[in-house]
Amino acid sequence: MLHPLSKAAEAATAWKPLFNGKNLTGWDSFLAPPPGSKTPLGWNNDPRRVFTVVETDGAAAIRVSGEIYGSITTQEQFTNFHFRVEFKWGEKRWPPRETVGRDTGILYCCVNEPNPRTGWMTSVECNVMEKGVGQWWSVNGAIIDVEGLHVTKEMEPSIPYKKEGAGEKIIVYKRGAPRIVADPSYGVTPSIDDEKPFGQWNTAEVVFWAGNCIHLLNGRVNLIATNPRYTEAGRVIPLLSGKIQLQSEAAECYYRKAEIRSLDEIPAEFLDLIPNAQDDEAGFKPLLGQNAADGWAQCGPGNFTVENGVATGHGGMGLWWHTKQTYTNFVLRGEFLQEQAIADSGVYVRFPNPGNDPWVAVRQGHEMEIGDPNPEKPTWRTGSIYPFKASTIANTQPPGQWNAYEIVCIGQDYSVRMNGRLVTTWSDANQRTRAGYIGLQNYNDGKIVRHRNLRIKDLP
Repeated sequence: MLHPLSKAAEAATAWKPLFNGKNLTGWDSFLAPPPGSKTPLGWNNDPRRVFTVVETDGAAAIRVSGEIYGSITTQEQFTNFHFRVEFKWGEKRWPPRETVGRDTGILYCCVNEPNPRTGWMTSVECNVMEKGVGQWWSVNGAIIDVEGLHVTKEMEPSIPYKKEGAGEKIIVYKRGAPRIVADPSYGVTPSIDDEKPFGQWNTAEVVFWAGNCIHLLNGRVNLIATNPRYTEAGRVIPLLSGKIQLQSEAAECYYRKAEIRSLDEIPAEFLDLIPNAQDDEAGFKPLLGQNAADGWAQCGPGNFTVENGVATGHGGMGLWWHTKQTYTNFVLRGEFLQEQAIADSGVYVRFPNPGNDPWVAVRQGHEMEIGDPNPEKPTWRTGSIYPFKASTIANTQPPGQWNAYEIVCIGQDYSVRMNGRLVTTWSDANQRTRAGYIGLQNYNDGKIVRHRNLRIKDLP
């Protein structure tokens, strides 16, 4: 899974340095209790110089001594980003990890106050550890979903990371395997190790967009996880943005060339690696009723008829909308069939009560386009968020066959999956809409589009 970023993706957003090569401006340090103490040193109190700027290999680097657990934390918060940094190991190791693999880590989407015992915030971890770069470990009770397999004795010889104790529970990442919820009692490890020999510089990267976590080491994807979250007072809280931390964890390490760029989509080279929002149908509620008036209303010209669970649009341009509830964050699934080539329709999300004007959904909501798989303008392509973001490919069946789609809306992030393939990801920088109704378009092109099996699941 080697994935050097395309030139187009590299040029989409400029990289911003997070380390100025002179000092730790833009970062705050937090240190846990030093050996023999129970009192954390806290924020920006580093008498033993755990974090310093030094020159090594002819260039400036951040030296992390590892002597005391802790972190340096960006003062800035980030949402939807690509972060990369170079690291190499130093010689020193400290208790309680002086006899195991050298360890540090990149924590991202960091929120809340640091744990006083470690200096680490609730976050997603991209571990930086000998034989385990890219691993995920729970920090302060974080949870994540991953395609993987539970490690067994029979599997372990093929896995670079060998565990640190017999009681340690590990999931090995394997694309396409059943989805596993990695709760705080589990770690997740890559099945490959692309770390360079000791003393050489490595590049660790994190691509994060709307809860999709992609970890890379030296240009190769080694772990993908989704839906990071934690619970507080019985409530599930997604980890979708926050600060970045670099850990101190009992090993000397050097970091350099830390930089970040914002993303408004998942780079195209990673789209096929991202799993579905969820594998099963648990929690979905049907939206289509027994007839056209069952919870739905027509706005504008034309109408929809419903027969045997199939809704068919006639005339238009009009909007048939589900009047019972508005939705904020959700997964919407459905199926459509075009009777003729390029028969036109659309699925609208997050629009206000349209009254008698179907254009309200166009102007104030967002539409997943159903129409031409190879149009003159890319944003007219089926699967696009019309007219803002073109799908990479329509991935539709020929006329007369059903197509299955999935639309995920989280905050200002939208994704579309068509017949199992992720074809569109997009962040609405203008934050046009955050909540609203669901609707279907009927279009007066003299052609027929049918809809069925429309269902929705609320997300936190």
